[in-house]
Amino acid sequence: MGRNILLLLGSLLLVTVLSEFLVRMFVPVRMVGSSFTVYDPILGKRLKNNFTTIRKTPEFTIKFSTNSYSHRGPEPESFPTQSILFLGDSFTMGYGVTDGEEFPAIIRSKLSEQNQPIPIVNTGMGANGNGRWIKFLHTEAKAYKPRVVIIQLMANDFSDNIHERLFELSTDNQLTELPVPPIETIRVVQNVVDKIPGLANSHLLGLAYQTFKEFGQRSISPATITADTDYISIDSDELTYRILDEVISICRQENWPMLAISVGIRGQRAVEIIRQLRAADIPTITTPGRDERPDLFYEIDGHWNPAGHALIAELVLSELASLRIP
Repeated sequence: MGRNILLLLGSLLLVTVLSEFLVRMFVPVRMVGSSFTVYDPILGKRLKNNFTTIRKTPEFTIKFSTNSYSHRGPEPESFPTQSILFLGDSFTMGYGVTDGEEFPAIIRSKLSEQNQPIPIVNTGMGANGNGRWIKFLHTEAKAYKPRVVIIQLMANDFSDNIHERLFELSTDNQLTELPVPPIETIRVVQNVVDKIPGLANSHLLGLAYQTFKEFGQRSISPATITADTDYISIDSDELTYRILDEVISICRQENWPMLAISVGIRGQRAVEIIRQLRAADIPTITTPGRDERPDLFYEIDGHWNPAGHALIAELVLSELASLRIP
């Protein structure tokens, strides 16, 4: 009996090792490495604090680090007040580029070179919608006393706002805040994997997680977005427009100037988003799509590469100068 169990365990181990080898040799896996985020009972999730990891994919290898405030970037010498505050998803967080190459970090470096050091607070985080912005602006943003709030909107925000369940529209079309959903099973599994040394670097596990993300959740991948992308859903559209209205309202009440960056939003959605932003006198940068500037994007992953972040940094710096910031 004991011998049979040992043979079974040995066979399972051999199959696992062989599968890991075959996946590493023949299957491109994007999601290999420790999770960047942890569950948060107020915001839903946030980046891990004081965290550093190396992320390897078929197209890039990056170093990714956060500070004690759970934001990507170096640890500030003091609490970063009078800051430039960035709100966004993985494009603002800088997934795909190593520390210092994400466009908020480039802006920090450029301003320092001009003897105008201004604190940069990059709250960008991948795989989330815009509802977290409202919660962050109500709870943590005031402490930073931002001199400008820069929001980065993305085509997949429309579906993410529905699925993350932080806000919904009531029957009379009012924006209603929902309780933060409890921690998901996949998050519990991720926490266990992250605690076992080396296990997060398994390509086999990475492939399983990637498959779950791509087929188990209804979301739009950056790699699928083109200039013709126009996902129409009345529910998700109206929810996103109302969330954006609330973000604008909060910033107005606090007298925080705003700047918007639009990524991959096309068709009627782009028309409505631009209308909202113009009505509030918010300057907007519409970034080039992959069909226009494929040199700015990773071909498989779909995020901006270092050249893309460098261009966005230039565009943002130009708009900040127009706003007389600094």
